[in-house]
Amino acid sequence: MKSQGKNAGIARKLGFLIVFVSLCVAMLSAQPYVDAYSSATEQSMKSMLTGEAFKAAARAIEAGSSDLANLATSKAPGYKAPKSYLAHVMSTNPDGSVGISTISQWRYIVSDSGKDHVVLQLTWGQNAINLADVGKRGSLFIPGVSVEGKNYRFLIHLKTVKVEELKYSDDAFNAGLFNAYYSGAPAKKSQYTITCEVLAIEDVGNSVKLGLQMP
Repeated sequence: MKSQGKNAGIARKLGFLIVFVSLCVAMLSAQPYVDAYSSATEQSMKSMLTGEAFKAAARAIEAGSSDLANLATSKAPGYKAPKSYLAHVMSTNPDGSVGISTISQWRYIVSDSGKDHVVLQLTWGQNAINLADVGKRGSLFIPGVSVEGKNYRFLIHLKTVKVEELKYSDDAFNAGLFNAYYSGAPAKKSQYTITCEVLAIEDVGNSVKLGLQMP
């Protein structure tokens, strides 16, 4: 009798667990597309910059971004590369995981009217695939931006608005048309120049632990 009662209790627990998991799966499958900007974290808990704080951060980010020089420009006499921040571009992979690439070829463009923009240059790979369609969303994490003498860690939330593909050819490569950090020649990979609208700049403090800063 005790054994039967025990078995019945286990069966009830298993039944409850199956129902609970089924409900969770149904809820998750009903959720809209999620990225770093529209994440499960309550928006009220996020520190989104506005007004003068946004403008000051944007100017500092712009000053620390790349000029996107291609190889030919970088090899020209007298060229001196700007001291730009390394950044981590993040996007959502097809399986729902987060794709992260560390890049130096990005540029922030402040707009005096309308939306600011970020231009990313990515060699063909999962992050490029994830972002290389108009309307796709992602984020750029910059871990050490100096604003008025104080260091900040910013997450810039982005939406793709324009995509340009530079397909590999020996002529294009030998002419130095790819960016100075391009390494996709052996596999003949395309380079994507992805222009994104800035949706928001978030001050993440120490809540994001990716560690690279500009040298």
